[in-house]
Amino acid sequence: MPQALHPDFETTLPDTDYFFFGSGRIQAAVQWCRGEKGTALGLLISDPVHFARKWSTHLFHPEYGLERTMLTVILDGERYQPDELTRVVWYPDEMPGVTAMWQAGDAYVIERFVTAYDEPIVMREITLSGRSFESAELEVALYANPALFNEFLGNAYALMARGYDSILVSSHASGHFHERTLRVPFYNNDGMYQATLYYSLGPDMPSIGVHDLIEKEKKYWTETCARWTSPNPSPLIQEIERIFTASANGLRAAVADTGRFDASIWQYGYEWSGDASMVAEALVYSGQFEVARNVLENILTRLTIDEGMAMESSRFRGGPDAELNNNGEILKACRTYQQWSGDPFFIQDFYPRISAIANYLLRPEYLDGETGMLKACRDIWERNEATGILPGYDVSHQTFGILGLRAASKIANDIGAAEDARRWGIASERMRESFLAHPTHSMIANGRIIKRRLLDGSIQTSLQKKESEIDFLRAFVPQGMPLAKEGAHAWEPDISEVFPICYGIIDPRSETALHTIEAMDELWSQAWDGGGYGRYNVLSEPDSPGPWPFATAYVAAACMETGDVKRAQRAVEWLIEKAGAGGSWFEFYGDRPTPPLPPTGIIVWGWAQWITLVVKHMLGAHVKDNELIIRPRLGGFSGELRFRESSVRIPVP
Repeated sequence: MPQALHPDFETTLPDTDYFFFGSGRIQAAVQWCRGEKGTALGLLISDPVHFARKWSTHLFHPEYGLERTMLTVILDGERYQPDELTRVVWYPDEMPGVTAMWQAGDAYVIERFVTAYDEPIVMREITLSGRSFESAELEVALYANPALFNEFLGNAYALMARGYDSILVSSHASGHFHERTLRVPFYNNDGMYQATLYYSLGPDMPSIGVHDLIEKEKKYWTETCARWTSPNPSPLIQEIERIFTASANGLRAAVADTGRFDASIWQYGYEWSGDASMVAEALVYSGQFEVARNVLENILTRLTIDEGMAMESSRFRGGPDAELNNNGEILKACRTYQQWSGDPFFIQDFYPRISAIANYLLRPEYLDGETGMLKACRDIWERNEATGILPGYDVSHQTFGILGLRAASKIANDIGAAEDARRWGIASERMRESFLAHPTHSMIANGRIIKRRLLDGSIQTSLQKKESEIDFLRAFVPQGMPLAKEGAHAWEPDISEVFPICYGIIDPRSETALHTIEAMDELWSQAWDGGGYGRYNVLSEPDSPGPWPFATAYVAAACMETGDVKRAQRAVEWLIEKAGAGGSWFEFYGDRPTPPLPPTGIIVWGWAQWITLVVKHMLGAHVKDNELIIRPRLGGFSGELRFRESSVRIPVP
């Protein structure tokens, strides 16, 4: 019988948290496993521009998993490694980093992980405390992934692996090299035993010193990011702020310096223009303007094409399969960046592509002449005609169509493109009027927002597979999933029905908004225990049933807007619980048939949605007439938000 991969290959190990950090040129994560299957304290490293599965990251070994990434501390001849008593936390400080603590006999070992500014380097600082030792040494191993590396070298200062890439592990001092391990002494700093390791990708070390890299990293976090500056007595606010910091770190870790990122780390290896737009906005809200610009540039050069079509799941699909919400999301993200950063050049440089993205929504195949609304056979969750979606008007397409064309109109007005501004503004307003009050095609019925109108004005209430599409569907939907069953499948309510509430298309205090929120209760714990919102009625799920973090965050945002504190807090507390110590979320929570589906990964959109929830919906921050206005709906925050060339204090003096 062939030997199975080490259990560390699983992404959803029981009792395991992941702490993501990075620099745009290196992506790292600390795995903290309290269960019996996984490595207690593992380190994962990869190049963020090359999307990987967990088992194809640089330090994963098929037989050892992440075991050989654990350090060994040798004190007076006794060897110690992390065990089930290890603890790992986020430590914000000047440079947000990950701190692990474990016991070595009667001493404590503290490991701190940070990245170096704009360099492919992870710094691992190790400190011993407790007592004095006759000898104190540190042993590090490099069992790099044999699928990527085929040459292993070393000397008294470093270990190296070379192959498709190269990785170097170097030390603060010379030591003893043996095969794939390096043993070095701790240095005694006034009774404090310390050591430092540097993990770097690529053949070259940085041209400037480590001290300068650390100072640059401190400058990045203190000058460019939204930050919370003082302790708060409220446990809820403390948790919200902790996960905000983790989410800001997560976005920076996920996004390569090219602006690319895997939409769900270790899962898809795909890019979505819609996810990227959400991430760009959240980067703006967390003060990371430069990274946001990189993401937008990637969207406007790689994730869209000259005719204005937008990419989803690393594919371009036009015609009835177009996810038209993507175009609107991109335009909205461009406007958000423009308003918050004050960058006068970016929009001008990319205006031809921005114009094409807006005009794509006005094509006759999509823009209905009678209603002024957008029509297709697709929804935001990638279900299409093969799954039973009929030609018509989707609530997400209208929501982001209204917002995107409105944003494009304002962008055009700012750069003096008056005719574009007029045309897009008229289209946005007409779409909104039909959304709210068209006599036959309004997206409001029975007192609440609905999911979809068909071309004849009737409401689509279920998915019914076409006989001609059964073979395709069997390949697309794994057997055992709800949508694989025969017959009609109810598909309302749908989380996308709260989008118009979150984004202010309807009055959030209206009866319509309140009834829509009430309808979402059906999606809470609908086929599982433990809470959380599914994206939509589980009976129409082609994927695995379970709650989704960004869907839950959307309901929390809508509830904050409507003033429904009880439902908002329920959603927020569920998100905090699932984020765990690491402050990261899986795409969804539930059983997943792997294969044929890929393993569940860490959803980057989840970090973005949390940041947006805090800044836009809890703090009520928005830009109007070139001013940042903050009207908190939830008090207790203390810190700053970056706005253009300065920052704004919270609470406002």
